[in-house]
Amino acid sequence: MKNKILCIADSLGLPGHLNKYEDTWFYKLKQEFPNFDFISFFKRQLTTDILVSMGGGKGGVDNWPKGGDCLEAYKPEIVIIQLGIVDCAPRLLNKYDRVIIKILPKILRKTYLEILKLIRTRNINNTLVSFDKFKSNLDIYIKRAQELGVKIVFISISVPEKKMLEKNKEIISNVTRYNKYYSELENKYSFIKVTRPLIASDYDKRIYEDGYHPNVFGQNIIYNKIKDLLNEFN
Repeated sequence: MKNKILCIADSLGLPGHLNKYEDTWFYKLKQEFPNFDFISFFKRQLTTDILVSMGGGKGGVDNWPKGGDCLEAYKPEIVIIQLGIVDCAPRLLNKYDRVIIKILPKILRKTYLEILKLIRTRNINNTLVSFDKFKSNLDIYIKRAQELGVKIVFISISVPEKKMLEKNKEIISNVTRYNKYYSELENKYSFIKVTRPLIASDYDKRIYEDGYHPNVFGQNIIYNKIKDLLNEFN
């Protein structure tokens, strides 16, 4: 039986933004390491909350903790995780706005949003997952992985370029803050490795399709970063 590598990612691991499936880092790793069974857990807009919420919980016949679908269900040798940008991106809407929009008639939603854009800016403290919750999610997950003897590769949150910054000027500070915690975890645990962040200014070619989602060239850079870390484990 092949050893398993579980890959968990948001839209950055999926095809799209002019990438074919064969362009993704996931596909390339499968070709590079044929002796491993690669398992994908990818979905757009995923946050680190998924690590401690999806599956498991009290009363389940499998006796998995919450988040069991992201670890205990597969008992992989290695987990590769590409999450964080959805957690940390400053938002215009707060939790109350999201409730209001759900109950407003469709004809009024656009007007409500237009008013908000006029009177409010994105706030670095208004995120889908707060920094403290982000740290807690990772700490809980890492403890479970450690108990199972699972190694982890975290793909750092990529640094957005100008096109995305025009829409979300404060995002860089949060990317830096959340990435710093990934680095702290790598320094603390021998079974954790972290890729260096993807930064557009490091390359002569464009690496993003829309200011953040990697293009074919960007996907290949991420693939090579992960490949090198996997070889270090082996």
